[in-house]
Amino acid sequence: MLVQELCNDIRSDVEGIKASGFPLDVFPERVQEILLDLSAYENFNIEYAAAAMLSAASTAIGNSHEILIKGEWATSPALYMMLVGRPGLGKTPPMSFAYKPIREKDEVNREKYNEELDAYEQHAGKKEEDGARRSGKPHLVKTVISDFTPEALMTIHSDNLRGVAVFTDEILSLFKQASRYGKDSILLELLLSAWSGQPLDTIRKTDPRPIHIDTPCINVIGSIQTQLMSEIIKKEYTASGLTDRFLFVFPHNRKISLWQKQMANTPRRDMTGRWRDTIGKLLSLECMVNEKGNGVEPKRLTMADDALDYFYGWYNGIIESVNAVEEDSLVESRQMKTCSNAARLALIIHLLRWASGEVHKDYVDLHSVKGAIRMTEYFEDSYQRIVNAMEEAEVGDTKELWFEGLPDKFTTEMAKTAAKKWNIPDRTMFDMLKKMSKQKPPRIKKVSHGCYEKMQDDKSAAVCTIAVSQFEQAKEPAVEKRNCKSAEMQTANEDDSCTLTPKDEDNG
Repeated sequence: MLVQELCNDIRSDVEGIKASGFPLDVFPERVQEILLDLSAYENFNIEYAAAAMLSAASTAIGNSHEILIKGEWATSPALYMMLVGRPGLGKTPPMSFAYKPIREKDEVNREKYNEELDAYEQHAGKKEEDGARRSGKPHLVKTVISDFTPEALMTIHSDNLRGVAVFTDEILSLFKQASRYGKDSILLELLLSAWSGQPLDTIRKTDPRPIHIDTPCINVIGSIQTQLMSEIIKKEYTASGLTDRFLFVFPHNRKISLWQKQMANTPRRDMTGRWRDTIGKLLSLECMVNEKGNGVEPKRLTMADDALDYFYGWYNGIIESVNAVEEDSLVESRQMKTCSNAARLALIIHLLRWASGEVHKDYVDLHSVKGAIRMTEYFEDSYQRIVNAMEEAEVGDTKELWFEGLPDKFTTEMAKTAAKKWNIPDRTMFDMLKKMSKQKPPRIKKVSHGCYEKMQDDKSAAVCTIAVSQFEQAKEPAVEKRNCKSAEMQTANEDDSCTLTPKDEDNG
């Protein structure tokens, strides 16, 4: 795969394709070629296109397969995806391209439904010659929906047990609809339960019988402009866990590509046809239905032994970092969702490789698991960059007031204490320290573990102390020579300590 990655890099340089942080090489070679063609010939942002194709592949797989994580815990490939970016960056075209083969199948199903409905209405109320009544009214099997009510979503999913996809250009409208009735919102509860794979139920007076979906599979994909993200990352959505379930795509390169006239006349391979073939292979996977016809029985894939060891080792690292946090309020619930998303991505990557003729379908191998974890880390990096940008924008001039209030020599604990006075979140404060130390010229330098010094004209060597006054009063040689290493033996609550708490060590 290193050879393929090198080839992709060379092609990107030659064709002027912008570099991205997306791990493109985890896809099968066929899909990588389609993505590079889309970027070169259609000016698609490659990160948006890759994410949209993952979502479409997940929808195509649906409830045909699931992946075993641990014990009896298995999950469908369903993903909640959000493309974030400035206006004009091109978020919708990649989504439309990725979902085109599935929409085409929906159109075939719609035509079939119309024919069956015409026949049903033509003979409605009549008896056959043998006295038997006609079968029931036909149902439309549809996969992609945009404008819907929670009740309609349930009805459509019950008619298509394989799964459905919520496709929306402006995903903010979905969040607003989910919060319309607060914590008792039907849609909010539906989205939370569906992502977790919990059974869905609805009872309406107009329905002859309740709707029950034992194994839901709902994909969600939509876009939003960067400046509207503050509406998404709200306390109500974070508290409910809805935001934590989403994978975010926030391109590293946010420049809009220039159109190139010469590309219009350049011979190209059939991108749509190749992608249609790949999705068609996934759509051909049989979705087993139970004997009663009211539920599905997905084929369960397991991870190979080395893949499972790697997956467990990765997630145990996350668990250990969470266990190291002493204060419950500082634990990020989002971290605990990464396990499910990584497993789902591994299943999607593996079946995409199968559809491209690269692997057998029997079990999920190490390559797919490693690729899924790299993708998960990309999505989490996107989320953190969004949050950091939002928090720093909200801080504004407060950042300078906070920095001016710090002494020339300060510790992480001092910076945190001062930040709290200005309502600056810890994460934003740590990010500002990192940026200040990397500026040219840097505004601060890290003297030692958890100890910083403002860069001044004299640039004199500084001893790490809590306050300048304490430093100036320390005349004894033993005190003057005291450094951060000796201070590490003291507790974080002592005034002259340079020691970081576990949560500070991770960030500072």
